[in-house]
Amino acid sequence: MTRFKVLRSAQGLALEDRFSRQKPLLIDFEHPDFVRRLKKAGKKSELVVQAVRPEPGLKVVDCTAGLGTDAFILAWLGCEVQLIERSPVLHALLQDAIDRARVGDVVCRAAGRLHLVQGDAMDLLQSDGAHYEAAYLDPMFPEKSGSAMVKGGMQMLQRFLGADEDAQKLLVCAMESGVGRTVLKRPPRSDWEPPRKPDHVFRRRNAHLEVYRS
Repeated sequence: MTRFKVLRSAQGLALEDRFSRQKPLLIDFEHPDFVRRLKKAGKKSELVVQAVRPEPGLKVVDCTAGLGTDAFILAWLGCEVQLIERSPVLHALLQDAIDRARVGDVVCRAAGRLHLVQGDAMDLLQSDGAHYEAAYLDPMFPEKSGSAMVKGGMQMLQRFLGADEDAQKLLVCAMESGVGRTVLKRPPRSDWEPPRKPDHVFRRRNAHLEVYRS
């Protein structure tokens, strides 16, 4: 039996793990909890806002789109965000969520500033990196246990996608692409070492955002 299956319902596309009791993963940008988070989004509440410094019209490339949460926050605050996701399955779930958000009452304008493609971010960075003012990287690091374990949908993604073994290569590619600012999200403790010391580090208990200027 195949472990993972994509489900289609009236609510949208969802990813089911048949070996887990966890409910299927459905990306929903119109969920009331997420909408409340958007309405409060600012430097005090969101680490990504501190690191990227969003403003209307700022061109951002999200190289590891994932669940699209941080990208949506940036779009809500006025950025034009190009999302890249190399997993065809996750790309389908995310595009479905964006399409539903574009016809929503509250989040439609932000959703209209999201532009999703399926592919390898390094290809886009090498050909068009200088077009963007900021690059955002949130690679999948090795799964943790106990108190460091991620929650909710990210657990499902870790099981489905595994760790991004080429995270350092992607970071170097972004730093050399001509983009003005590269932002890397990573866990507070890991064995992974960046190629150089970041220019700025923004810290929270569960994550660090490192900023590398070109």
